[in-house]
Amino acid sequence: MEEYNKCEDFGYTFINELLKFANQGKPAEEIFHFINVGFEYTFGATAIMFIYKKYNMGEKIEISRGISYEYVKKFNENPPLSLLKEISSIKNSLYIDFSKEREKYSKYSYLFEHDNVAEFYACKLKTADTDSYFIMMYSVSGFKNYGNKKIVIWDTIFSVLAYILNSNKCVQAMRDCSQIDYVSGLNNFKYLHEKLFQEMQKIGNGNGILSVALISLNQLNKLNSIFGHGAGDKNIGLIANIIKKNTRIFDIAARYGNKFIIVFPGMDRNRAKDILKTVFSEVEANFKNENQDILSLNAGISTFPTDGSNERAVLDLAEGRRTDARRQSKWSIV
Repeated sequence: MEEYNKCEDFGYTFINELLKFANQGKPAEEIFHFINVGFEYTFGATAIMFIYKKYNMGEKIEISRGISYEYVKKFNENPPLSLLKEISSIKNSLYIDFSKEREKYSKYSYLFEHDNVAEFYACKLKTADTDSYFIMMYSVSGFKNYGNKKIVIWDTIFSVLAYILNSNKCVQAMRDCSQIDYVSGLNNFKYLHEKLFQEMQKIGNGNGILSVALISLNQLNKLNSIFGHGAGDKNIGLIANIIKKNTRIFDIAARYGNKFIIVFPGMDRNRAKDILKTVFSEVEANFKNENQDILSLNAGISTFPTDGSNERAVLDLAEGRRTDARRQSKWSIV
């Protein structure tokens, strides 16, 4: 009972420290490193490794402690697929005490860089993902003697780790969703506002430049009233895909109601206008193929710092030029 209580105390302390560390917003790699160091000093692990299997790809050691680079290379070239399959099939974890189960040593000997391994533990993290993590660790002298219940404690620790990884994925998913407009798949205006401010800060008083294009989708309400909002959403998605196709990976495109806004860092107004002409041409051709003559586009373009010293001034000028373009004709750009 005393040994079990000791192990339980160490386990709960370890979990509390792990949660504190993870709550600082640490990335997965740093959390794994925390586990590796903690298991060496707390439980006497000679070597511990996290094996990462990406969906439809091979397994590899993602991060390790106590083993050499040459061993990692050898392991990655010949991962223990049969063992990983066995670990995946069991309920909790695999534990081998070689003093009692010596016959199993030969079966897994190629897994160990060290000789005379005394104890081995492995488990699979149960994550809500198509990817997988496996943990393997062993001790040469034997894990610190915290009693026979240590396996339960380790299973609990790695269950908590799986929870942390799942939570981190959920948080990241929520962050991603918070910046995306779900109809178009582009950024929302809040995110664009933040990025535009950052890009302007980068330019500062230097010689940099950026252009802002404000595009209006005309007669969207009319289309929705005739054919339903599904038709409107379909056309918004079409336009968004054409914008993505013709802009650079670091350009920032967002949707705001019936408007699209694109920020072109390092680009002057004339080059931005050429890109919009290509976008407009492709959109118009698609509309004609669908026999859709209700919707059209117009746009206004402004530049920073030439046309204004702040975000509001630049956006207001782009809006004014968009209005002028709409007064001229469909599909015009000012």
